[in-house]
Amino acid sequence: MKRKVTIYDIAKEAGVSPKTVSKVINNKDGVKFETRVKILEIIKKTGYHPNIFARSLRVNTPACIGITFPAPIEIVPFSSKFFLWLFYELYRIFGKKGEYICFDFMPYETFEIRNYARGVFDNLFRACVLVGPIALNDTTVRKIHDAGIPYVAFGRLSSFPEISHATVDYEYSAYISTKFLIERGHKVIGFLQAFDGYQPGAERIAGYRRALEEFGIPFNKDLVQPVKFNFDSLYRSACYLLSNPSITAIVDGSGNEDPIALREASRLAGKEFGKDVEIVIWTYEERRMILREAIAHVWLPVRESATHGLEELSKWIAEERSEPIRVLYPPRLDTARTRIEVEIPPEDRLFYRES
Repeated sequence: MKRKVTIYDIAKEAGVSPKTVSKVINNKDGVKFETRVKILEIIKKTGYHPNIFARSLRVNTPACIGITFPAPIEIVPFSSKFFLWLFYELYRIFGKKGEYICFDFMPYETFEIRNYARGVFDNLFRACVLVGPIALNDTTVRKIHDAGIPYVAFGRLSSFPEISHATVDYEYSAYISTKFLIERGHKVIGFLQAFDGYQPGAERIAGYRRALEEFGIPFNKDLVQPVKFNFDSLYRSACYLLSNPSITAIVDGSGNEDPIALREASRLAGKEFGKDVEIVIWTYEERRMILREAIAHVWLPVRESATHGLEELSKWIAEERSEPIRVLYPPRLDTARTRIEVEIPPEDRLFYRES
């Protein structure tokens, strides 16, 4: 059986003290740049991660509920309104019970080390909430799971189905969006995809492909355009799809909730939504619309599923339940004109980055 790598092994190979290695792991000052790089390279090569059980012998019992982010805020720019909502839910579910809440905004720009669970490994968190999508190559969440503490992730991971999660079924969202357009007679459907490289992005492609295959339509990767959370990215990707003369419909699964970028793209391409091309657009708001010209909106109950997950986590912490959380909310495709006619302003979007 292979011996587990320790902080002393890292220190010995790097030619430094264990204290220096600890500073690097915890992103503290006092270590030369060259030494820091060397230590991080050894950590990456050996696959080392801290032993939370050994640390628990040296520190006090963990006291707080940790909120951490598996994806950098620069990649997933949650809006200020989302954080206000999250703060309120954490206060309502945990704060009123006297629980301590701790946010860890891990500085991802530091050598791309994904140590978003350091609060768990440092025995600081008695429970943990993972806010945001999880990368397809993520291995940290498995270590959190194995640590045995209560936790919930606002996302799933196909490579690790045991994950404790509370999220939306994005695969089904893409499936019903694409199927709806196929049943309206469309054969060439473009797809604007968010979260490329992350689980929600993979689920989007899986649902899109499933609908196509169900109707005997071959999958064409050129009809899928990855989109980031900003105006320029959505505008460019939408222009690319709209400039394809064979495309008669588009699923906007980008989650940008940006009608201006879509209209500018259609204007440049010389195509009119609702006339030359039909579009199904995804939104995180149950009743408010994104684009008046859209043939349908798909509501993703992200906040609702997350609230449910936090409530289940509270029960787990109180030992009213013990098994991992399984909360998966279905989307809803809405073709009726029951939505409020005022489009969502930028500051009310779930994700928003100022240009």
